[in-house]
Amino acid sequence: MEHYVIKPAGEAGEAAGHAGLRAYNRTFVSDTADLSLVVEDEAGQIIGGCDAFRMGELALLDVLWVAESRRGTGLGACLLAQLEQDAARQGAKRLELNTFGFQAPGFYEKLGYRRFGAVEPAVGEYGHYFYVKEL
Repeated sequence: MEHYVIKPAGEAGEAAGHAGLRAYNRTFVSDTADLSLVVEDEAGQIIGGCDAFRMGELALLDVLWVAESRRGTGLGACLLAQLEQDAARQGAKRLELNTFGFQAPGFYEKLGYRRFGAVEPAVGEYGHYFYVKEL
């Protein structure tokens, strides 16, 4: 029997896991692309970004983050709009994402995302919500 070491991934391990899964997915759907974005301020500080990718006609948003000091300024909506444009330009017909009740369900609904699933409660008293938007 082979010996394995299972340990916390860290950033390098997380990146390797994402890369490995995306490579595997390409064996089934060759038309894939990374759609991840980053936002920097005038000083070059990262103040937002997203981890997203496209598989054929489906775009998937894994993480969307805006620095606390920039929330409520419209930056998140701009970032999401850019992601939608990039995905559509590459042939995506819809974008899927998930969020928790303590994160941003209202934000996504305001921007035209339709909830198609929920687990309530999922984390303590908070729900886990799944959204889609046709592009």
